[in-house]
Amino acid sequence: MLNNRHNATHIDIRHVPAGSSVPPDTEPEMLGDFPEQERGQLTSENLASSTAEQDIASAYAALLQDNEAFRTRLEREKSRVIEAEKASVAQALLDSTDDLERVLAAVADVNVARNQELRDLVQGVRLSLALLYKRIVDLGAERMSTKGRRFDPLFAEAVGTVSVTDPAQHGIIIDEIRPGYRVGDRLLRPAKVRVGHLVQG
Repeated sequence: MLNNRHNATHIDIRHVPAGSSVPPDTEPEMLGDFPEQERGQLTSENLASSTAEQDIASAYAALLQDNEAFRTRLEREKSRVIEAEKASVAQALLDSTDDLERVLAAVADVNVARNQELRDLVQGVRLSLALLYKRIVDLGAERMSTKGRRFDPLFAEAVGTVSVTDPAQHGIIIDEIRPGYRVGDRLLRPAKVRVGHLVQG
């Protein structure tokens, strides 16, 4: 009798109708047979969760790429500004060197050996020129070599011609009156040159 009563109270959860309460001590493996609709709902929720995670990961990766591109543009712009500032300072120093070069040219024909004060002045000008040229180089300015090269109006300014009889010298820079400089790819100032001009014999 006891055995029958015990058997009567045993409930197989697999036959419990949907919506019925499940005893809290029911073993998990007994819940395996969900209705088809509930299994489909769980699958859809899992797919939606996975898609959302992928969207978040993609958005985060795109954000990282945007930040990297912004840093690259910022560094490029910073380099451009620094180069422009260096070029501006170097140009001002070159203007000063031109003035000092003219001073030396003015006393080139003077016999400074007989005049101690003039000799000291010339020596001081030369030292100042050397210091200025060093600072110009420290700013990244590079002197362009033009003599012996074919004349290029992009990098040199022709201020005169030199008669030549060799056809190979026609259009070639014979004399450099004033050196040209550049900072990186930026032309700081063109060289002033004299270009060979073929004279027919």
